Amino acid sequence: MAGYDVGCRRGATRRTGCRDDQGIDQGRCDVNRAWVRHRLGEQWRGRDVAVVYAVIVVVISIVTAVQPPGQLRAIVTYSSTNLTNLRQRPLAVLFVSAFVISPAWGLWIIAPMVVAYGALQRWLGRASVIVVGVLGHVGATLFVATMELTELAKGRVGFRIAGRPDVGVSYALAAIAGVLVVRVADRWRRRYVVMSLIIVVGQFFILRNFTGLGHVTAWLIGLAVAVPVSRVTRTQRPVVLRDQL
Repeated sequence: MAGYDVGCRRGATRRTGCRDDQGIDQGRCDVNRAWVRHRLGEQWRGRDVAVVYAVIVVVISIVTAVQPPGQLRAIVTYSSTNLTNLRQRPLAVLFVSAFVISPAWGLWIIAPMVVAYGALQRWLGRASVIVVGVLGHVGATLFVATMELTELAKGRVGFRIAGRPDVGVSYALAAIAGVLVVRVADRWRRRYVVMSLIIVVGQFFILRNFTGLGHVTAWLIGLAVAVPVSRVTRTQRPVVLRDQL
């Protein structure tokens, strides 16, 4: 009987040990899941506008890209902010054109867009992202349309330009990149401005079209918005410091 009791105790110990190991493994899994949820929550916080916008743009652009060639051209043309569409239904195309990227390989711009939109939202909030994005998209589009009409009136471009496709998120992104000049740390700001200038001006000379001009215009709009933003944030900083003391 004594041997039986010892065996039982040993068996119980082994079984208890197994339960303990399983409990430890389950605890580790719970910790890992909690860490993943925490990291996803951190990435989501302050980037919800960018993430939701990016998902919508990606879905619409992929659905558009898989259409037959004729249907694809029709969708892009219908969504473009060209002179014909701006004359017939300006508000509709200004809105729709911001959700279409064509061709599909242009979706690479979604990654820097999420980063830039997230940086601005974490700094100034959701409303600021939307306002700056709309200013860049609409302002650059209307300026480009004005330049196209001017060149068309002077006979420097053909009437084909009235139906030129122009869709995408790049104007809004360029404007937000301009505003973020104020947000960059002082020791990095000069490098950021130089790199932004190289990219914006460089693409203008590479593209040599009105879209390139639109990117330059949108970036300058962002810089113009950055001026009052810089003054407001500079005056608010001492107030915040006094409240914390």
